[in-house]
Amino acid sequence: MNIGVMNESCKIENRAGLSPSGASLLVENGHTVYVQAGSGLKAGYTNEEYSDLGAEIVFTKDEVFGRSDLVLNISPLNDEECKLVKKDQVLFGFHHLAVSRKCHIEELLKKNVSIIGYEIIQEEDESLPFIESLSEIAGQMCLAISAQYLQTSQGGRGIIIGGVVTVPPATAVVIGSGVLARSAVKSLLGAGAHTIALGRYMDRLRELEEMTSGRLITLFASKYNLARMARIADILIGAVLRPGERAPIMITRDMVKTMKKGSLIIDLAIDQGGCIETSRLTTLEQPIFVEEGIIHYCVPNITSAVSRTSTKVLSNLVAPILLQIGEMGIKQTLRTNQALANGVYVFNGKIAKKNIAERFNLEYKDILSSLKG
Repeated sequence: MNIGVMNESCKIENRAGLSPSGASLLVENGHTVYVQAGSGLKAGYTNEEYSDLGAEIVFTKDEVFGRSDLVLNISPLNDEECKLVKKDQVLFGFHHLAVSRKCHIEELLKKNVSIIGYEIIQEEDESLPFIESLSEIAGQMCLAISAQYLQTSQGGRGIIIGGVVTVPPATAVVIGSGVLARSAVKSLLGAGAHTIALGRYMDRLRELEEMTSGRLITLFASKYNLARMARIADILIGAVLRPGERAPIMITRDMVKTMKKGSLIIDLAIDQGGCIETSRLTTLEQPIFVEEGIIHYCVPNITSAVSRTSTKVLSNLVAPILLQIGEMGIKQTLRTNQALANGVYVFNGKIAKKNIAERFNLEYKDILSSLKG
């Protein structure tokens, strides 16, 4: 199998689709890996590291798509990349089709492609291996981001997270109760923040409370409680995830207006449209904006800031899947690997997710019927 890794640095993306170690594993098992020059530089990997381990270095994105059966991407494909996709290719990466442009989807469907989204690969126990692994990183990053943007020089409230003798700690409000929220809660509590989590799944909230030995305050995420907690938050983190769907709005503009000036919002759901009404996409180069007097941090590829760690995590997850596909073929792999089958957005040019088909008024075909024969 021919596998392509494109250079995505033009999209302010620092992560690479595959580490040299992951490429080496695939090459050792008889596959050819084409790596576009510079793909790993922002993650600290040189072209020579890839080539020394058997990967072939190519110099244009056109070559990556032209030579590969399967292409790995991190950020969703842009206009140029959609045009370069070849007929019958398999696309692996973060696609977030629920917030994609219909013209992109239609263009890809015409090429009879198959699209697998890392963000919706889901195990039988409903765990999301790709999302959860990166969520552990993103949750930890919330501490560093909060410490930076609460400083006076950044326009923040001028407070430290843990407080000091006679001065109380910052109040951190986390909306959500999954892995992302759990990681953020652990980091903020560990730094001494007064931390409150709001969610709608009692079992998950109970797990969070038990994990923190009762130090975490938990509340049901009703509109009343969300509005009340927004008013007292120094740090408000949106960590709501609905796999393959647009994130619901949990914090309205009216709620944001009541927040303390100079407090911080981190919308970790921005990849899927954001869960805070005032959020809009930012980048690692310009990560914040101020709306209603509140600092907003809304970077979609947040773990790209720690690109080497994130690249290793993604590579360790995807390499075994690629080996399975190389051995069994895509159809047979999907028949035997339910988690991967759950991650299929499009199969052979047909949309395999009903919510996506309905959202864009396009034809839907059940993945199980697509795999027959």
